[in-house]
Amino acid sequence: MQPRRLLTQTCSTREAARRLGVSVRTVQLWVEEGRLDAWKTPGGHRRIWVSSLEALEQPRRPDPEALRVLLLREGETGTQLDQVLRGILPAGTVSRASSGFDALIRMGAEQPDVLVTDLGLSGLDFFSMLQALSAHPRTCSTLIIVLVASDADAKGVRGRLSEDVLLLREPVDGAELATLLRAFQRRWISAAGHAPLLREEDK
Repeated sequence: MQPRRLLTQTCSTREAARRLGVSVRTVQLWVEEGRLDAWKTPGGHRRIWVSSLEALEQPRRPDPEALRVLLLREGETGTQLDQVLRGILPAGTVSRASSGFDALIRMGAEQPDVLVTDLGLSGLDFFSMLQALSAHPRTCSTLIIVLVASDADAKGVRGRLSEDVLLLREPVDGAELATLLRAFQRRWISAAGHAPLLREEDK
């Protein structure tokens, strides 16, 4: 049982954001989604229950039923790749971001295990975004897969990306993508000792 002091203690949204290492907007989103418990003072200021903050700070153990993938891809090809991912990971969760800004918000709110994107990102510095994600303690363990149209593109961007970022040629080969995700899954679930989520036909 938690100490009574912890159960009744609260903090401000800004204090919660500082403690979790995220933006104030992300904390607000987590409150709206129910991931953090909060109430508002008569003056309209949101107060976060520290007990829910403590729960969110606990290390996230791999969940064998919910490998989370965020797809940042525009247009019809994004829809097709969304279907491929859902077919490869029927027990996982695939969500799709409509822009780079949307992806950053979702990365903070959803904390996906895998980000799949391409070089055709408008309105945001693509390389700065990936460098920031790779360096941040809450997203540095996310597997980032960047789709490239040619070997020349791959060679041109390799030096500007972290070594942990994987490059995958287009058009996307479902079997190759399944191989990448399966290898990542082995590392992702090794501590928990769970069985892989990929379908047997994709192995």
